Amino acid sequence: MHKLLQRQLKRTLKDEAFETENNVLLQSISDAYSQNEQTLKMLERSLFLTSNELNERNETLKNQLASMEHVQAQLKHSLGLLQATFDSTGEIVLVYDLEGELISFNSMGKAFFNDINLTEVTTWKAFLDYLQDRDQLLLLVEELKEDPLKDLSGTLAMRDTRYFSFRSLPQIQEGKLTGRVWCFHDVTLQKQHEATIQYQAYHDSLTGLPNRALLLDRIKHSLAIAKREKNKLAILFLDLDNFKKVNDSEGHEAGDKLLQEVVRRLQTRLREQDTLSRQGGDEFVILLENIQSENAVTSICQDILALLKMPFDIATRQHYVTASIGIAVYPSDDDNASALIRKADLAMYQSKAAGKNGLHFYSHEVESNALQQLAIEQALRKAVSNGELHLEYQPKVDLASMQISSLEALCRWQRPNGDRVSPDVFIAIAEQTGLITDIGQMVITKTCQQIAKWNQLDICKTTVSINLSSLEFQSEILIKHLIDSLERFNIEGSQLIIELTESIFMEDKDSIKETMLMLNKLGITFALDDFGKGYSSFSYLQFLPLHYLKVDKAFLQDIQSNAQSSTIAKTIIDIGHNLGLSVIAEGIEDQFMLDYVTAHKCNIGQGFFLHKPMMPEAATPLLPKLHTELGDML
Repeated sequence: MHKLLQRQLKRTLKDEAFETENNVLLQSISDAYSQNEQTLKMLERSLFLTSNELNERNETLKNQLASMEHVQAQLKHSLGLLQATFDSTGEIVLVYDLEGELISFNSMGKAFFNDINLTEVTTWKAFLDYLQDRDQLLLLVEELKEDPLKDLSGTLAMRDTRYFSFRSLPQIQEGKLTGRVWCFHDVTLQKQHEATIQYQAYHDSLTGLPNRALLLDRIKHSLAIAKREKNKLAILFLDLDNFKKVNDSEGHEAGDKLLQEVVRRLQTRLREQDTLSRQGGDEFVILLENIQSENAVTSICQDILALLKMPFDIATRQHYVTASIGIAVYPSDDDNASALIRKADLAMYQSKAAGKNGLHFYSHEVESNALQQLAIEQALRKAVSNGELHLEYQPKVDLASMQISSLEALCRWQRPNGDRVSPDVFIAIAEQTGLITDIGQMVITKTCQQIAKWNQLDICKTTVSINLSSLEFQSEILIKHLIDSLERFNIEGSQLIIELTESIFMEDKDSIKETMLMLNKLGITFALDDFGKGYSSFSYLQFLPLHYLKVDKAFLQDIQSNAQSSTIAKTIIDIGHNLGLSVIAEGIEDQFMLDYVTAHKCNIGQGFFLHKPMMPEAATPLLPKLHTELGDML
């Protein structure tokens, strides 16, 4: 019997017979108890297993949830990182689907749309009108219709003058084309820099004019048109005369202002189709297109010369700057741009040689002279370094006593083959090439050396004059060499006379005077050579510390046959006397000229009729002896 049933019977029954009498019933109840107990155990077991299973599933769900939260956090981080990358590319990124609908854009894209006031952009067509050339983008779309997977790139110009470079790539998901990604980068500053560099590469920084590179391109273009239409064109090579004087006296800033004013004046005369170009320094090249004749070119050049001849007000002072112009014409002179410029340049030098402030057309003779000049220049450089130059001395005679009073040192060039090159030829070339300073130092050295030799002989102290150009006289190196030579050879400054030409008047007179006074303190005196041929300014005669005035031989050659020449010569002599200067008559070639200058009381005479230039060995015996001078004094 079931234990639970037994405890219940024992607790409630007093009659033991009841258990016997109801044994079957009790057994059934006992079996029911047992069966119930068994059922409960089974139920408990089932509940236990179910609870465990639920706990396990709950743990699994918790783990899965934690994993999903981690994945979600990672995904959120990745999306944030992707968006940050998307926004920080420095580019506008726009994503469109296959229908051209805008499906995504980054922060720069949003800012871009705001900039152009397109706040409701839904398709790529929405900002077409904001492009300078909308057809450019439409052509790209047509290309995509033929090849949807094509990569695109280029530059778009916006109506607000901004520029954007772009790249367009197909967007592919699971092997299928789903749209396109467009990336735009603002390259406005880069374009501006490129434009600036481009401009600077082809324009002069001071004047803004085309430089040589752009000029050549324009000439080539104009030549092509002229050949096709059978027209003429001209190239003018213009070089300012005496521009260096402004730079030296007023400074480079003033020189720059003068150049800018020159440009302004030139542009007032040129036509719209003409090109004015600065080649550097004070050189300009002008392209005249579609000219009718050389007379038309001459007329333009004369107008230009007249414009430039007018005074320039620079740095509170007026300056006078003329120009020399060389001209080459297509098709008569050449059909090549560089060659036309070169030939115009050659013609310009011919204008310089003719006295400046003029114009000259190119000719084959001009080029032949230039080649000859180049050959002489090359030979002169060798001559200077090889010591082919030497000095000859021409005596000057005191016209009162007819005794030699001094000598003039003259530079001569005799080539190894015995040929002599005229000083008129090689001195001019030396001044143009800068060799004149080297020649000047040689003349000073040899002159001082020769004076020292004569000082050691039994003759009077000899005075020798040397010629210095304005270029040499303004050279600090050469002036220092002159002073050092006096000390080196132990000679007195009073034994040197420096002869200057009237071209010195065109330089900075204050600086010239300062140098002259400084040398004057050393005993050196000065003579003005070729008076009457150049500027003949009386004010300069008074301003500069001069001691001698030389009458140019050009005024003495015709005095016998030309009364006007005789009058001019006499006037110059009188001017010299009235200014307290000793007057030297040069170029005396016959007795009539000698009698004339003696009668008009010239102090000193010089010329072939009296003495020719000679080597120092030949001049030495002619110099007055010291004992003779002492004897005359006694």
